[in-house]
Amino acid sequence: MPRRRTRTPEVADGIAAAALEIVRAEGADGLTTRRAAAAAHSNIAALNQLFGNRDGLVNAVALRGFALLVETLPQAEGPPREVLAAWADAYRRFAADEPALIDVMFARPLTGPIPPDHPVHECRRVLVDAFAALTGSTDTADVEALALGFGALLEGLATKDRHGLLGPTADARDRAWRLALAAYADGAAR
Repeated sequence: MPRRRTRTPEVADGIAAAALEIVRAEGADGLTTRRAAAAAHSNIAALNQLFGNRDGLVNAVALRGFALLVETLPQAEGPPREVLAAWADAYRRFAADEPALIDVMFARPLTGPIPPDHPVHECRRVLVDAFAALTGSTDTADVEALALGFGALLEGLATKDRHGLLGPTADARDRAWRLALAAYADGAAR
């Protein structure tokens, strides 16, 4: 009887999915290679060959998180300010629903490049297009910088929101988001 292959893309997918669920339930601190391998009915040797080490596994969880975030984003149609506002709302909901995943996605650098076919590249393109339309700029470097700054603004607002630092009431927190986004869009449009 042939021996079962333990280093296939399917096994990698199962280990990454198990790691994602551990992070969702317990945060990154709860993730160990042994736990992820056991939860995926695999072994440490396969995990290490497929991901290198725990950092590689955390990287795989972050990439899955970015893919899940992209799935939650609305269609990028309409006036640029409306697109940006809709994306900010979707990001805010995702960050509130997936705080441990957001930490893995943004609190540490990725250990390798994002694959060229990863959906996060489409997310970046939409933001760049929205800022190009908002500013009327053809300077790619400026427009990309605005898109990156917008992402950083969303991350910062979501972190402050999660820690209760945007105000004591839902109205105060909504106002902080609304004013910060409007100020950023107004500044970009100038």
